[in-house]
Amino acid sequence: MGALTEPFFVAPLEGISEVRLLSNVDGSSFVSVYFAGPIRAAGGTAQALAVLIADMIRRELGIDPYKPTDPEVERVKEEFGLFRGNLQYRPSPAEIEEIVRACPIMINGESTERIECAGYGRVRNVDDTRIRGGVLLVIGEGMCLKAPKIQKHTERLKVPGWDFVSKFAAKGKEKKEGGTKGFTSRQVAPISKFMNDIIAGRPVFGAPLEAGGFRLRYGRARPSGLAAASANPACMAAMDDFITVGTQMKIERPGKACAITPCDESEGPWVILRNGSFRRIDDLNAYLALREDVASVWDNGELVLGYGEFMENNKSLVPAGYTTDWWASDMLNALATEDDITDLAALLECSRSDMPDDVPGRALGDDDAARALARNAWHPWLRRQTLTWAQAKGVALRFGTSMAPPNNPWFLDLPIEWMPAWLGLLSAASIENGNGQRVLRIVGGVSNWSADVMDELRPEVEPEAGSRDVPGPSVRPEEGIFTEGTPEWWTFLQHGLAKGAALLLGVQHRHDGEDLVLTGGWEAMLEGFGFASEGAQPLAVEDMATAVKRHIADLRNAAALLEEERARYRALDLERATVRIAAETDARQRGLGIAETDEVGRQAAAEVPDPGPADPKAYHAAQSLEDDQVVDGLLPLVRRMSRLRWEHSAPVRVGCRMGRPEKAAARVMSPMSHALFPIDLNGGAQRLLANAEEKRSIRVQVGRRICTVCGKESPHLNCHHRRVDDMGRARAGETCGGPTGWPATRVQIHAGGASFRPSNSTPCLRMRGFGWALIVCQSRSSASRP
Repeated sequence: MGALTEPFFVAPLEGISEVRLLSNVDGSSFVSVYFAGPIRAAGGTAQALAVLIADMIRRELGIDPYKPTDPEVERVKEEFGLFRGNLQYRPSPAEIEEIVRACPIMINGESTERIECAGYGRVRNVDDTRIRGGVLLVIGEGMCLKAPKIQKHTERLKVPGWDFVSKFAAKGKEKKEGGTKGFTSRQVAPISKFMNDIIAGRPVFGAPLEAGGFRLRYGRARPSGLAAASANPACMAAMDDFITVGTQMKIERPGKACAITPCDESEGPWVILRNGSFRRIDDLNAYLALREDVASVWDNGELVLGYGEFMENNKSLVPAGYTTDWWASDMLNALATEDDITDLAALLECSRSDMPDDVPGRALGDDDAARALARNAWHPWLRRQTLTWAQAKGVALRFGTSMAPPNNPWFLDLPIEWMPAWLGLLSAASIENGNGQRVLRIVGGVSNWSADVMDELRPEVEPEAGSRDVPGPSVRPEEGIFTEGTPEWWTFLQHGLAKGAALLLGVQHRHDGEDLVLTGGWEAMLEGFGFASEGAQPLAVEDMATAVKRHIADLRNAAALLEEERARYRALDLERATVRIAAETDARQRGLGIAETDEVGRQAAAEVPDPGPADPKAYHAAQSLEDDQVVDGLLPLVRRMSRLRWEHSAPVRVGCRMGRPEKAAARVMSPMSHALFPIDLNGGAQRLLANAEEKRSIRVQVGRRICTVCGKESPHLNCHHRRVDDMGRARAGETCGGPTGWPATRVQIHAGGASFRPSNSTPCLRMRGFGWALIVCQSRSSASRP
């Protein structure tokens, strides 16, 4: 179990009361695993894997699989129907029958409830008539809910007889019928499961996929670990200090929960101050200094998640925004020659000596070790660069990279219904130079705006336009295309169209009287919308207004066609439901069982023909238009208007809420490990030294640090070697103390008494027969186990 679940499991092994060999009807033996109860609704993965491990042991011992009888199957169905406890998932009778009949192990258990089964109380291989709570939890929350994890292990280990879990692993991913054949949506489905069983007093930090929540960023901070995520410390303070190091959060994806750790490289929250200023704060002290002036947290910032969390939970990766990490990786491949680096230095207005050494983009096969070291040095240097608009545009044109923050607005968050009015305001704006900074001024953009509007909670029914005064210019967005009402209507009522659009795009701004002054990211916005920003006023070099008008017309035609098809399908569903009810009623009157009645109803409903849409091609095109608008928003239009490369800055938001604050504790191994031996994966799944020793010779990687001052190797963060004088002689009592780096080396380790030392000061591992010795040369000490 520990090898499969990376030893993070708790109670399920203790929940197994006994394992018996029982007899099938044909006299063959099978394995019955008894799960004790009551078991709390947790540990579903370990519950399901316990059944899988029991089946693997059964195969090794040559024991026959479980062959249930009809009464045994009906007994489990009856128990699910009578059980009154909370279950995260309650399978249907057909799903229960499929699992019980297909599973080669009998999932049995002790009686835990007072309620007795009347129809199938006395059944062979079941000891009591009362409900077995452990059986229900293992089948419902283990076998059904954790089917994706079971499928991952059965496919990796090639365990036969477990094909039935594929149906449950793919549950919810089936393509809908009724005219959608041949169409696959690109939308990321929201997951609201994390909102279940929410407790009063524990805050919600973001709804599923809703703008304003945490923006997904792939990566892993140094303090992070398994089932953990990272956020900027300023984000933690912006959440009113509900989030701190180690706080458990229930998240939308990829798993159930995570522990929060700090990451100062991730972006902090975007906040609206009482004076109307809108800015991003990445530093904790800076946020604390402005905390009393913060009127609203508009965007939570970034949530850093490792892609391994998705792999561990067997969930598909979802798109993440184009961050400085992505930009730096693109630049590594683009810097293939010294001429490329020289051009980059000129664009960034820095010296070549200020950059890391070597060329990071050289081709594979040409000194791969030096290439890896160069890329390791270049990537953090590139991530730390903050480019102006002119620099970012020059780099994008020269090297083909996209625009990284802060020059990458949130084009997906601004509804296209806002665009006609917003383009009109931009064309009338003026570009000014003030205090050495170019800004974009929208006259009257925030007239009659007040910070008090943000103290009002969003009502369930949003008021009409004429019920209150709207700040800013007297223009309004168009009616919604695929939604009822106008998208982001509450934002429009609170802030008006000018400030609301700047907020939705994530463009930094401030107020100057009744004028809205955009101070950061506005040049990139103008570039994406087809404007030039070199003069005293935005100049339309591309006809974005006409393109938006045509696109809105196409979207409205598609919406009308989709609504017509949905109305036809609703009528078809109503007709099928009527036929199904009539067939099921007749089946019950004939005395058929539950499963037979359901099957009769399904067959009767399937006999009602579906003629399909009147024009399948037009319907498919309408589906594609709607799907592209939801997934890409304005980005296709931006890519047509601009010659630069553009990627999404915030394609996916992760909904989350606070979990159990009492679970915030240090994650430590028990028992704590004293040393980690560098045997890589040669020790097998359990990392056993004896397994590695049997190979006699293994190749592993160990870390060695190089002093950036004297160039000598040292295991410490600061060099421990002595300083030398002009004659090259060591100075007594004076150490170098320079910072050390992380180049990698490969070490050949042999068994049978041989050893290998990369240098006089590098840690090495020595194997003597069946004994291991870890020798730390620098500290003149050794720890060995004979």
